[in-house]
Amino acid sequence: MKNVVKVGKRYQVVIPKKVREQLGVNVEDELIVGVRNARIIMQRRPRRYSEYMQGLGKEVWREIEATEYVRKEREAWEK
Repeated sequence: MKNVVKVGKRYQVVIPKKVREQLGVNVEDELIVGVRNARIIMQRRPRRYSEYMQGLGKEVWREIEATEYVRKEREAWEK
């Protein structure tokens, strides 16, 4: 079942308890809010930038063997 929230007078919404628990959102946490495909996206702001970057771009490497790619790049440098 989807959670339904109401927008308050000051455009505030309450994140349902089940959702907060699933995401690990606590009091004083900061959230990043954006829009993607006409949907509001909220995610917890990472404590460290490396947490945020972890896993980004992984789809680029799906069909590429990383070790072989690096070997070919190094060979190109030597030419």
